[in-house]
Amino acid sequence: MNESLSLAEALANFHFLRPLWLLALLPAIWLLRNLWRHNESGSAWHKAIDPELLPYILDRSRSKAQRLPLVLLACVWMLATLALAGPTWTQVQYPAQQRQDALVVVLDQSVGMFATDIEPNRQTAARRKLTDLLEQRREGQTALIVYSAQAHMVSPLTEDTAPIKNMVPALSPNIMPAFGNNAAHGIEMALELLRDSGRDRGRILLLSGGMPADQPGAIRQLLEDSRYPLSIIGIGTEAGAPIPASEGDFLRDDRGNMVIPELGRSALQNLASDGGGRYHDLTVNSNDLDFVLADSLLGGEGDYMESLQEFDVWADAGPWLVLLLLPLGALIFRRGWLLGMVLGSSLFVTMLVPSGPAHAQDLRSIWQTRDQQGARAFEEDDHERAANLFQSPAWRGTAHYRAGNYEAAIQDFAAQGQSPDALYNMGTAMAHAGLYEEAIAVYDAVLEMDPEHSDARHNKEILEQLLQDQEQEQQQEQDTEDGDESADPDQQQDDESEQDPDEEEGQDEQEMDQDTEESDQDQESQEQQADEDGSQDQQQDISIEEEEDQESLEQWLRRIDDDPGELLQRKFQFEYRRRQIEARAAGQQL
Repeated sequence: MNESLSLAEALANFHFLRPLWLLALLPAIWLLRNLWRHNESGSAWHKAIDPELLPYILDRSRSKAQRLPLVLLACVWMLATLALAGPTWTQVQYPAQQRQDALVVVLDQSVGMFATDIEPNRQTAARRKLTDLLEQRREGQTALIVYSAQAHMVSPLTEDTAPIKNMVPALSPNIMPAFGNNAAHGIEMALELLRDSGRDRGRILLLSGGMPADQPGAIRQLLEDSRYPLSIIGIGTEAGAPIPASEGDFLRDDRGNMVIPELGRSALQNLASDGGGRYHDLTVNSNDLDFVLADSLLGGEGDYMESLQEFDVWADAGPWLVLLLLPLGALIFRRGWLLGMVLGSSLFVTMLVPSGPAHAQDLRSIWQTRDQQGARAFEEDDHERAANLFQSPAWRGTAHYRAGNYEAAIQDFAAQGQSPDALYNMGTAMAHAGLYEEAIAVYDAVLEMDPEHSDARHNKEILEQLLQDQEQEQQQEQDTEDGDESADPDQQQDDESEQDPDEEEGQDEQEMDQDTEESDQDQESQEQQADEDGSQDQQQDISIEEEEDQESLEQWLRRIDDDPGELLQRKFQFEYRRRQIEARAAGQQL
């Protein structure tokens, strides 16, 4: 909070937290107007006595005294309304509490998720449900793990679900390095994640389209000594459905039989019951999430803790206006019941309105981090505002990149360290900023750490080809200029050789040259005008060439990939290869 807030800044920041309360002034105006008119013409003497005689008969001071309650009523009403509207002009630091709840979502990414027993298929329904879940998670920490033949972590435990939500559309069984249905490995990774976090409270949610018969037993063994409950949402039907393949056919096994993945509801229900959680079929609404993630399953006390993060919130100055109403309370004993009723009710209602600080534009931002606010702005394609809100260098750099601020994006990506993904993003930003040679050097560093980084190799080849084309164009232009320069001396030499005999003969014809001097000057002026016209045409041709070069450059840069699905696929493939190498070294097989 700025203690030395100037008057100009206070006036610039002045606004109302609850401006709709100002509408309460409209009935006050109507009521006071009617009461004032009634006071003016309310006496019977006004109808019986000539108006010119009224000033000499009636006591005007008494009439003015009768209007005083109306003036006081107007003041009370206005102050109470302004207090209810919540005037504010400064911000304060407001601490918040956060929930000590950790949730690890384990998502099935086996080929069976392409089954069409749920429209349009299980995979699409699972991604929608996962998005709904992430939107509901406003407190606590959330992590996401996907599995097929092996499990892979999409995101560790984090309070900011916006980055996870942005990755959901890229999830697909097609990006998994190997096909399978190893749900036990996903649960094992979730348990390790919860144990390593050191949290006493946590739970696992499995989004499954069914699993092989050997998986429930393996999962039960993992959950024997676990204090983290396992809940399951089943995605699919008992009958199942075939998996569409290419050319209108369906997926078949080695024997040519059609593969129809079934849900196996009873097995999933028993597994959730044995794991201390709940089971529910996938629903269109939020009934399934409300059931399996009910707060009553957490149990115990002390689920909330003081957050280390504070929020800048607007301080409500409305309660201070109530102090101005207190002196008017003494008039209750002398004035009529109307004033007392209005004053008492105004004080009562004002006290009922929460006087705590609140945001002026979006009260929900009190419960959101700056990264969450930035994610909302990013989803709304307001990348400039998102870049100003993000605190995470990765997301801030992405927002700058989307906004076209490539220099700022390079700095943010460079602050992430020397990981392959960070360097790849930095190289892509350099390419769009026109730093082609620097981008190639960064891509080389990425390929040294990950030789199979196909996107880095692809982008590097594009930039190398672009530089090669530019060098060829520059070489052609240089050759053309050199040819023109070399042509001038030759032409001059030819002119001199031609002028030698002419000079011998011209000595006898000097008088004739003097006669034709004026005609030569006219010809030179015409040639000069033609040169100026030619230079203008040449400049116009150069501008057209520059536009064509810019369009060509943009076409080159559009070929540079930055798909998040590709990033996840490379990450999963890298983990898969690393595990295979470790398994061979240990003489084991995953």
